[in-house]
Amino acid sequence: MFRLTVLLFILFTAACAPNLDESQGHTNRQDIMNMGLEDNPQTTPTNPRSIERVGETWGVKQMRDQMRDAAHTVPGVHVERIIMDGDRAWVTVSLAGDLTKDEQKAVKEEVMNQIKNSVPDYNVTVKSR
Repeated sequence: MFRLTVLLFILFTAACAPNLDESQGHTNRQDIMNMGLEDNPQTTPTNPRSIERVGETWGVKQMRDQMRDAAHTVPGVHVERIIMDGDRAWVTVSLAGDLTKDEQKAVKEEVMNQIKNSVPDYNVTVKSR
């Protein structure tokens, strides 16, 4: 008799349980697969650094050109070489005129600041000859 009562209780509670398929917090497999998709995807990317535009608006060559242009804004500086490795950039410059050690240091600091302002993604080291 006890077993019959327990069995009827279990069947009754199972029949009265809420339907989880219609509840608010339920996600199915399709919802999870669609989670990363945009509602209205654009056909042309608006990001200038997108992979479709490599070589046009960004890349190693463009970064070197930006560094060179930024260094040339300092008077009396000519860029001889730029070596880029990961997030590091070594810029070798030649300085015009006879400068003292302090003046050379000040010019190299100015070149480094100009390059960092132009291309902030790189840790820049400036050497002079």
